[in-house]
Amino acid sequence: MSIDPKLQALFAQARRVFDRDAFVRDVMALVDRERRRTLWMWAGLSVAAIAALALLATPVFAALSMATQLLPVSLVEIETDWLRQLLAPMNSVAAAIAIGVLLLRKFLRRIL
Repeated sequence: MSIDPKLQALFAQARRVFDRDAFVRDVMALVDRERRRTLWMWAGLSVAAIAALALLATPVFAALSMATQLLPVSLVEIETDWLRQLLAPMNSVAAAIAIGVLLLRKFLRRIL
């Protein structure tokens, strides 16, 4: 019965003395390098995000201002004062948007 030399070499390699301290140092150096790389990546992305927010702040605030002025506008003009007050929560652009979002959500839930 002949024993495969590659298998013998594998078992001989397994019997070698294992330097645990060197292995731990190498693994920790690898972990530290990955940690530093991740930190630099997040720092770069954070700087880019802050720069993008700084550039877009004025247009975003202008759009939000226009939206808040548009939301309470009545869809249908009602002559009677008490009826206008009664229907105010449903007779606005905000209510139409909310109903549209709810219908879209329900539609998407049925499909998915």
